Amino acid sequence: MMSLRVTYVVAAAFGVIVSGAVTAAPLAAQSKSVKAMAPASPSSVLVGGWSGTATVPLPDSVIVVPVLYTFTQSGATIAGQALVPGQGTGPISNVVLTGKQVRFRVTAPEGKLLEHDGTFGADGSIEGMVNMDKQPIAKFKIAPRKDSKSLPKK
Repeated sequence: MMSLRVTYVVAAAFGVIVSGAVTAAPLAAQSKSVKAMAPASPSSVLVGGWSGTATVPLPDSVIVVPVLYTFTQSGATIAGQALVPGQGTGPISNVVLTGKQVRFRVTAPEGKLLEHDGTFGADGSIEGMVNMDKQPIAKFKIAPRKDSKSLPKK
């Protein structure tokens, strides 16, 4: 029952992850900066739709959960909505962009806060960790969706 609860929380928190090792490539190995990917501003790179996976390690297995994020901007504030198909949606808040780093929070339907800490890769994707109560619970990887202007459907 505990593994199902963790899966739901991660899924509801929309922690996008890639299956595999829980190590990230060193920053030196990542050649493109946020500015190189978007001449306008770093926030313009993030605004829009993203899709990917969250990988949740369990004691005897790994669960890979599909996730969708939509980032929006109002003035200088970036926020949005996260969706795990079949599980629900939650708001994205506290978005901070610093160079290649992006941090944001997703509030799961049951109120749990999932802190995302990621890095833009050379391919334009974002990869990082999802933390709950300051403990890593999943790895996520997301990439821009082709229909990046659309909001996730419930």
